[in-house]
Amino acid sequence: MDKIHVILDTDTYNECDDQFALTYLIKYKDMFDIDAITIAPYSHHTVYVTVKEGQELSYKEAKKICRYFDFDENKVFIGSMDYLQNGYYEDNDAVNKIIEIANKNDKTYILGIAAPTNIALAIKKDPSIINKIEIIWLGGHKLGNENNVEFNFRQDLEAVKTIFNSGVPLTVLPAKGVVSKLNININVLKENISNINDLYDYLIERFHDDGYHPIREERPIWDIAVIAYMVNKDWFEETKISCPEILEDTSYQLTKKRNEVTFVTDLDSKSIYNDLFTRFKM
Repeated sequence: MDKIHVILDTDTYNECDDQFALTYLIKYKDMFDIDAITIAPYSHHTVYVTVKEGQELSYKEAKKICRYFDFDENKVFIGSMDYLQNGYYEDNDAVNKIIEIANKNDKTYILGIAAPTNIALAIKKDPSIINKIEIIWLGGHKLGNENNVEFNFRQDLEAVKTIFNSGVPLTVLPAKGVVSKLNININVLKENISNINDLYDYLIERFHDDGYHPIREERPIWDIAVIAYMVNKDWFEETKISCPEILEDTSYQLTKKRNEVTFVTDLDSKSIYNDLFTRFKM
C-alpha cells in the first residue's frame, strides 16, 4: 500500500505534547511519507517568549528529534514570524514548502498541532491547493462550548477564520471535552517508556515541567490525538456539519448551507495510549 503524504505543522518547543506527537509520527514512517515538518509560530507573554525566539527553539527541537531517529532533518522548515491577525503576510520557508508539496502530490494531509498561521498563509498565497490537501487540526473547544479561547485558536484568530472560510477539507479535534480525555499520569509514562532511551526520558521530564506551564504530574498529551486519528479512525467518534462561522468572541455560530466539515466528538484514550506505547517500544 502506498504511504500517506503528510506535513506536520508544529510549535515543537511550546509544550511536551508536540515532541510526543513528532516522535509518534516518525515511529509510523512505515505508514506515512513525512514530506515536511513546518514550524508554526507561538509566543508567551507571561514568560516573554517572542515568536522569533519560539521559532528558533522549535526549529532546534524538531531537528534534534529527527536526528535521534536518523530522520532527514532537512525536512524541517522555519515558518511564520508573526500572525495573520497582526497583518503578517511574508514569504517563509514553511509556507513555500507547504505550497510546493501540495502541488506535487495528488493528496497531502496537513496535520496541524499549533496556531494554523502557516497553513492559512499557504492557502491565501495559492488558493488552488485546497483541492489537493486535507487539514486535520487540533484547536478550539467542543461544539456548543461558550468560546474557543484555546491556545492554538486564539493565537491567530484570523488564520483560523481563513481556513474555515476557504472550503478546504477539514477535520477539527477540539481540546476541551474531547482531546482533554487524553489526560495521563506521569507514573503511567514512566511505567511504559522510561529507561528505554535518553529521548523518552527527556520527554517525561518535559511532561513534568516544560518551563511554560505549571509543573504537573498529570496532564493531557494533546497533540498525539492528530497522529492517532490518522493511524486509526476507529478510535474516534465524529460528526459532519455545515462549516460554522467564527464570531469575534471566538465562539462558533452554526450554519446550514456551507461546505461540510468534520468535528471529532469523542476518542478512546486507552487504545490511543496503548498504540503509542507499543510504537515507542519498536
